Formats: sequence, C-alpha cells, structure tokens
Amino acid sequence: MRTAWQKYLELNVPRYTSYPSALQFTDDVGAREHADALAAIGKDEPISFYLHIPFCRQLCYYCGCNMRVENNDQRIRSYVDDLIDEMAIVGGHLNGRGALTQIHFGGGTPNILSAADVERLLAAMKEAFGLKKRTPIAMEIDPRLTNEFQIAKLTRLGVSRFSIGVQDVDPKVQAAINRVQPLSMVEACMRDLRRAGVSDISLDVLYGLPYQALCTFRKTINKVIGLGPDRISLFGYAHMPSKLSHQRLIPEEAMPSRPMRHVLAEDAALQLENAGYERIGFDHFARPDAAIARAAKAQALNRNFQGFTEDEASVVIGLGTSAISSVHGLIAQNEKSIPAYRDRIARGQLPTSKGVVASVRDQDIGEWLKRLLCDMRGSLNAYLDAIGGSKADHDQVMERLLPFIADDIVAIEGDDVVIHPDARPLARVVAAAFDPYASGQATFVSPAV
Repeated sequence: MRTAWQKYLELNVPRYTSYPSALQFTDDVGAREHADALAAIGKDEPISFYLHIPFCRQLCYYCGCNMRVENNDQRIRSYVDDLIDEMAIVGGHLNGRGALTQIHFGGGTPNILSAADVERLLAAMKEAFGLKKRTPIAMEIDPRLTNEFQIAKLTRLGVSRFSIGVQDVDPKVQAAINRVQPLSMVEACMRDLRRAGVSDISLDVLYGLPYQALCTFRKTINKVIGLGPDRISLFGYAHMPSKLSHQRLIPEEAMPSRPMRHVLAEDAALQLENAGYERIGFDHFARPDAAIARAAKAQALNRNFQGFTEDEASVVIGLGTSAISSVHGLIAQNEKSIPAYRDRIARGQLPTSKGVVASVRDQDIGEWLKRLLCDMRGSLNAYLDAIGGSKADHDQVMERLLPFIADDIVAIEGDDVVIHPDARPLARVVAAAFDPYASGQATFVSPAV
C-alpha cells in the first residue's frame, strides 16, 4: 500500500450494507413500524429472504456473528418451529403481496440443520410466501459438518449455491482461531458439491488473522484458487476483544499490524486477479462468467446485508434472531437472544427489537453510496441532488475530497468522483466522506498528515 494511504487505515467507518448503518438503530423502531412497512410492499414486488440459523457445534475464536454453540438437536428443531411461526406472522402482514425471488440461509452454521428441517422450512416458505421450484436458494456451510449424503439431499431440495468458510489453510492459524479444518476436508466438500451438479460455489477467506504472514497467506490463496471456486470473498477479520470476549482467546502478540493486514489483502487480490478472477466491489472476486461478475459489468451490482450480490431485490426480509429487514426506508432488526425472540413469536408478534426509519433524504444518500461502492464511481451532481445541496454544499464536498485527490485515492472525471482501482480497499473511507452521519471520521483528513 502506498505510504500516503496508510494514515487512512486507522479510520473506523461503517460497512455500508445498509444506510443509515446499524450505528443509527434505536429501540424507538419496533413491530408497529415494521408492520406498516410490510403493508406498503407492492403486489408483485421482488423480495429476498434471509434466514438466520444461529447455531454452531464449536466456537471459532474470530467469529463476530450472532451465534451460540449448540449440541442439543431438539433445541435446534424448536428454533425451526419458531422460524416457521415467524414466517406465518410475516406472511399475514404481507397478505399475499410481494414475490419471493431469493432465499439465503446464513449463520451460525446453517448445515447444522437436518435435511428434514430444511425441507420443513422450505415448505413453510412456500405456504407463506409462494416459493417456486426455480427460486435461487443459497446456503453457508461448514465442511466439518457435511458429507456427500447431506449435499445430495440439500441439492434435491433446491439449494443451488453454497458458500464455504475456509478462512486460512495454515495449521498454526487454524489452531489459533479454533477452526481446525484440513484442506483435504474442503477438497472433499468441493468434490461432493460438483458431483451433485452445483455450479455456484463461493469460498470465504479472512486476512488479518493471528500468525498470518505474507508467505503463508500466499500459499492459502494458491490453494483456494486450486479448488476452483466460482466466487471468492476476501474479508478482513474484525478484532474486537473489548466487545467479543471469546476473541480474547486469540493471542494479541500474534496479530498482524494494520499495514501488514493491507499488504496481505493487496497481495491476495493480485493473486486472484492474475488467476483470472475479476474484482467485484472491494472484497469479492468471481470468474468472468459468474452471475455476480455479469451484474458488475452491467452496473447492476447490488449491496445488502450479505455484501455484494447480483440479487436485484431492494426489499430484504430477515427471519430469525438478529436478522435485519430492509423495506422501503425501514431497517429493522429482530431480537438477538433466542428467549426474547421466542417470547415475541409465541405472542404472535413481529420480533422487531430496534432499527431506523430512513428519511427520503437518507434513502437517496444510501442509494448513491451503494452505487459508489458497487461501481467505484458516482455523480457529484446526483449526490448534491440527494442531499438537497447548493453551491456552498458543492464547495464543502470538494473540500472534503481534497485529501483523497491529493493522495490519488480518487479523481474527478467530469461530473464523477472515481475511486482509483488500486484504492478499492479504501472505498468505504471515501464513502464515509459523503456520509453526514460519519462526518469527523473520514472527512477531515489532511493530506499533510
């Protein structure tokens, strides 16, 4: 990374998978606001559904997800019952409106579910929301918990896209994060998926983990490329031991420095691009013929709570604990704890615990930021229209951009602000300069610092 860019690495900015971000959520938003938003969905409006499965068999020390270790299958089945009841509640509010276009099982570890429970959930989706046979269904899976028989059952049920958490193949790194997963296990999982006819497989890799070094991480990326996935997500590990107590089990002295994190990310990106993968947004890579790559070329890439996606639906309905819905300006999050979630469901209520109702201005800014992050460029005049800006606002925006221009992170091409291809890892920092909620974080960085 260029020396002039390193000062931006310490900035804490939102992920911008929603706007306003979770930092603006309050408990003033609840079931009533959620119900009103669902009632405003159009008759045939596309809806993408996310189902959160919060259970894992073992704790990974790096994990930042809402999850719990569970080895009692009866408790898992009871949670499935709750999910089915929530579907009925949401379906009642929709009253036949909307068109289900995609389902994503996330976690946690979704393949901790039995095939019978997945079948129950899909049958409930059909009854509540009109699931059709060819609706795309994606699932995150742990290769330590799967086998060819489970994969065969899941594909017969209609699951057509799978995401596998690899993180790192180095044994020392795996031991430090409590996710021991031999490469041979991932290879077997890939073989079983391909034999089952799966043509859309994504692998997740994390940089910034303990004991990662440039030479060992290069080996990990080479191994991942050798597995031949259709997509690769290259995420940065968020180390927050003050907030997540289990992350304190990772030795601090083993953590790579911030500059080293970006060396790892940049080097991995170069390896992937040299292997023929196209960069999508700032942390996804895909084969040129993959659906997400085609969407990026057509400037139809989308960004939601699952990251960059080719899913065109602007409405996302989240089901399960901590799941987040985005419906016409409402962003609503379900209860995080299973007992609180279960209690709300038992009373026939939407389990909404907090959220935010975005103003029209917020929605316009959010759409502009989404396009900036998806396309790596955005019209300054369109941004000024979004904020209702004047010439004074234009001058202020240009002043905020001066450090980024001076450091060759962005350029002005006509009316567009364009993020330099090599500066994609800093795209969220640039976005924060246009975010009124984030002013003071990324907007006043002097090029002389």
